[in-house]
Amino acid sequence: MGIYNRDYFRNDNRPSAEGFLASAFKWIIVANVVIYILQLVVPDNVVTEWLDLSPVAVLHGQVWRLITYAFCHEPGSPFHILFNMLFLYWFGATLERMYGTREFMLFYFVSAFVSGLAFLALAIVMQDRTPAIGASGAVMAVVMLYAIHFPRDEMYFLLFRVQIRFLVLFYIVVDLWPVLRAIGGEGHSDGVAHAAHLGGLAFGFAYHYFHLHLDRGWGSLKNLRAPRIRIRKPPESIRVFDPYREEERREEERGENLDVKVDAILAKIQAHGEASLTDQERETLRRASQRYKENMRNR
Repeated sequence: MGIYNRDYFRNDNRPSAEGFLASAFKWIIVANVVIYILQLVVPDNVVTEWLDLSPVAVLHGQVWRLITYAFCHEPGSPFHILFNMLFLYWFGATLERMYGTREFMLFYFVSAFVSGLAFLALAIVMQDRTPAIGASGAVMAVVMLYAIHFPRDEMYFLLFRVQIRFLVLFYIVVDLWPVLRAIGGEGHSDGVAHAAHLGGLAFGFAYHYFHLHLDRGWGSLKNLRAPRIRIRKPPESIRVFDPYREEERREEERGENLDVKVDAILAKIQAHGEASLTDQERETLRRASQRYKENMRNR
């Protein structure tokens, strides 16, 4: 597949829906900001009460709250919406270029829904009627998916440069600990929807692991399967160790497609520039270029 066949290099005239919803992550940010302003200016918390994820209201049929809660934030804490939208801006742009506008939008909304279900499930088990608000669950799904594609990307966290994979691991531990304590009857609510965060992280991982394509509808679920596990045979002869060829061999054994990795790297270059690439990503581009030249010679 040539790079000009990929979605982010196309320049065709698609239906107006794609054009209107171009840069879905920006529209999601705008929607969050607009609703946050309404939360501030409309008296008596009417907006929040109509949109939050109230376990009692959902069990009485108000199922829209499993989505709308993700567009509300704590009116008294501007940092709540600020950090959620920053994370969405930093990581959502690259993922949208990789997966396309429609797929990314579906991924975000389904992430919010799954995160809401995770929160609701724990609330039912704990008999807790406290409602939840915030985009954190869906944003955690975005962060997880980005970390799977670019695990060695770095960002500042508490004044330290941290690889994104370790940041995700940190969030898993921080959110899992209070949930386990609450289930065990030893914890107390700290005002954070940890179960929603875990639901988003789990869905982001499952989306990549099971190769889901939400824009295909039920067809994606019909073909649901985990990657096959292959048993390696012992080597028959001694070989000279080449770390890059070893990496390529492991990718083939895991069933990974080099084109998919190149798509991700090109999307990253478009979003952050060539200077953001790691040595491993540069080597992947070199291998792809070499394979392309070999294919051209064999034609």
